[in-house]
Amino acid sequence: MKPTMFFLINSIDILRGGLTRASLKQASFFAEMGYETYMLTFNFNPKYPIIRDKLLEMNKVHKNVTILNMYEELEGYDEPLTLTIPSKKASLTELSNGMSIDKRHKRNAYRVYNNGLYVKYISLNEDNSLDFIDYFDENRYRTKREVYDPWGNLKKVAFMNLLLNKPNQLIYYDNEGRAYFSQWNDPESEIIQRVNIFNKNSSITHTYANDNVTHKLDWLTKTINKLGGERSVVISDTRSTDEVLIKLDHPKAAKVWRLHSSHLDSPFTVDANITPAVKPALDNLETFDAAVFLTEEQKNDVTKRLGEKSNLMVIPHYHEESTKTIKSNNEDNKLGVVISRLSSLKRLDHTINAFKYVVDEIPDARLEIWGTGNQESSLKKLIKELNLKENVYLKGYTHNPDEIYQKALFSVMTSKKEGFALSVLESMYNKAPVISYEIKYGPTDMIVDNENGYIIENENIEELANKMIYMFKNPDKSREMGEKSRNYIDKHFNKNIYKQKWLDVIDAAITTKFRS
Repeated sequence: MKPTMFFLINSIDILRGGLTRASLKQASFFAEMGYETYMLTFNFNPKYPIIRDKLLEMNKVHKNVTILNMYEELEGYDEPLTLTIPSKKASLTELSNGMSIDKRHKRNAYRVYNNGLYVKYISLNEDNSLDFIDYFDENRYRTKREVYDPWGNLKKVAFMNLLLNKPNQLIYYDNEGRAYFSQWNDPESEIIQRVNIFNKNSSITHTYANDNVTHKLDWLTKTINKLGGERSVVISDTRSTDEVLIKLDHPKAAKVWRLHSSHLDSPFTVDANITPAVKPALDNLETFDAAVFLTEEQKNDVTKRLGEKSNLMVIPHYHEESTKTIKSNNEDNKLGVVISRLSSLKRLDHTINAFKYVVDEIPDARLEIWGTGNQESSLKKLIKELNLKENVYLKGYTHNPDEIYQKALFSVMTSKKEGFALSVLESMYNKAPVISYEIKYGPTDMIVDNENGYIIENENIEELANKMIYMFKNPDKSREMGEKSRNYIDKHFNKNIYKQKWLDVIDAAITTKFRS
């Protein structure tokens, strides 16, 4: 009998990067094979009914994957909330109580003034439903934030420390206005000091002091008891859920830990310190029935550091076979692309600086950068400073990376570190060969240098530019590399290999857990 699958992930949203996409694909894979499959989310987000609906509509998750949320269940819902009615458009007249309002530039938000005194800030969602309201005192200190669901129900209030502008206390409410959860924070360290859970009679049922794990563990245990059957497999996909998996000790649940990122801290070399987010799991590898890495290289590096472990296994990503036509000499010979989160870790400034050299030699060359992140403004500034506004474009988030790669001559990857570099896999599958820095981990598993792409010295911007110039000047060579890229992915990273490796991991974890 197939075990029930539980995937632990802190949060799921629509505009997300590679880790979330990989987790959704992974859960969908098991649902497709007939496993009862759940994704357990631990964050507060009143938009989950919309998120679930949108993910299904966009075919980002299998219809038989059930996405559960801890806060929804603590509020009292036995089933995941579904989208049954449209969101409610907010009334600015009602929210401002007739006071003066001033719209923020390029934001769906408004400042409210009472006879000249700034009293609150109203933020709306894209569909003009209410998102949150911030309240201010006469000294412009924020006193609290009210968070609403898309139907106008107050769901959370954060009471702020005036000087630090961070929450002292958070209270979560059901639709009748009853508190079901409260949290005390140290606003300076942001450490959680106390968690209280209330019943419908407003009586405290559980209290957790200086502990942000046990209430999550209790919910996970309750969920396994309710849905898990005789045998379950629990997989931690994000580092924020690792401590929950480490502490889980359920007689009917095997534990699998999966690492999606590099375990190395700066400078990201093999002997670098272990990054704090990954350290708890690596320090407790023996508590897992299986520990999964994305590349053999990373598994070997961990083994050299921590010693031989019998539970270490490798499952690389795969790319789903596409029913759409893969490009056939229809790509733009003057277009390179990047699909990436706009963060400092991705070093997109290297790509842009290299592209300045490209444009000096090929004035009509273009680079499209797809993604969102906190580096957007600095990257815009760099593009302007280098006079590349007619050559380099920040295009925003894309839900269709395959289409972006198919129109490009090649793609570029300049990250400081990766766990696997899903963008490399996707690009090569779509016949866009990749020019990548040699980093840990992933690119060298897929790119055979000078055959189906290029691996260049880390941080060598001049060489990066030279390779882009060569590709633009030799589009036939790029197309040849693109064909080899697709063939390589089809051979080494196909769904059948992925399926067998996962079945091996599940079998090994179940055997280890229940061998007695």
